[in-house]
Amino acid sequence: MTIYPSCYEADLPVQPSIGLVLAGGGAKGAYQAGALKYLAEIGFQPRIIAGTSIGALNGAVLASNSSFPRGVDLLNQLWDELGKAQILKPNAGAAITILSYVTLTAVPNFQGWAVKLLERTGLIPDGNTIFDPRPIEQLMRKAIDVRELRRGRELWITVFPSLNIPGFDYDLLMVGMDIIRAKLGTEAHWLCAGDFDDDDVLYDLLLASAAIPLAFPQRQVNGQHYIDGGLADNIPFGALAARGCTHAIVIHLDNGEIWNRQDFPGQAIIEIRPEQQLNSSGVPIWGSVSSVLNFTPQYVSDLKRRGYQDAKRCLEPILQTFGLLREQRQSHQSLLESTRALIEDPPL
Repeated sequence: MTIYPSCYEADLPVQPSIGLVLAGGGAKGAYQAGALKYLAEIGFQPRIIAGTSIGALNGAVLASNSSFPRGVDLLNQLWDELGKAQILKPNAGAAITILSYVTLTAVPNFQGWAVKLLERTGLIPDGNTIFDPRPIEQLMRKAIDVRELRRGRELWITVFPSLNIPGFDYDLLMVGMDIIRAKLGTEAHWLCAGDFDDDDVLYDLLLASAAIPLAFPQRQVNGQHYIDGGLADNIPFGALAARGCTHAIVIHLDNGEIWNRQDFPGQAIIEIRPEQQLNSSGVPIWGSVSSVLNFTPQYVSDLKRRGYQDAKRCLEPILQTFGLLREQRQSHQSLLESTRALIEDPPL
């Protein structure tokens, strides 16, 4: 298994040259489905993909299909299903855990036996998360064939190594400590999907990348607990640069996201950014938070439409420039051939 921290520069042989980077952003990932539809229409074919959070899940759908256009079609269909399905279900375990704290004052051992018993028997999921993780896990297992994923395009998944202290739950305090660790420089890990032979471990890796702290539980992969990679590296172009990628398209999910492409002077990078913020509400702060969790059909459809339009807006001028250059080269070549024919033409 290969693990690269987010600042690592690997001395590896140059293999993939054209890459795709998919940023994280929860439900806003529908925007990437729309942008990818346009990319497929113009014949874009990435050899390597890196993704964080929902970008990793989108990338897994693409990488597990040998045909990139087919993968894009399936991804758009999946987002239509997400818009209709109740993917975010409140966690009954969280409610019972809260109730246990209230009851604890009267029955001191209540939490110690009742909640843990329900969790272990599977009647309720982990009581420390806001949402029930089972719906998204079931949908992911249905949408992504990990056997094909291992044989498909090279996919790098970004995860953050979270704290795990035996005897302590992963609660708000622990999340705060992980945020501080990320701010102080603890680096994300890039893990290659093709390095994992166990299906369940690979599914856990994908779920770990999208495990928004408190919203979804930590995932354990080969002895290490991981959460959402966006905590430290939401735009994992470094994974591609370490593999020798020279050209890439980055699809952002936030127009104001801080990311310095000058950190990679040797690569040609095209960025697709939302022309307007992808917030589902105009309320400050809340609009940004709610958009990450808004899987309604109307919002998903709007994001896909905007993704397609922004990709076209960003790339059409570049394609037109390439077209003009091609015409100029063809005209120049035609002129050279005509001149050569005149020079070689025998005199009358």
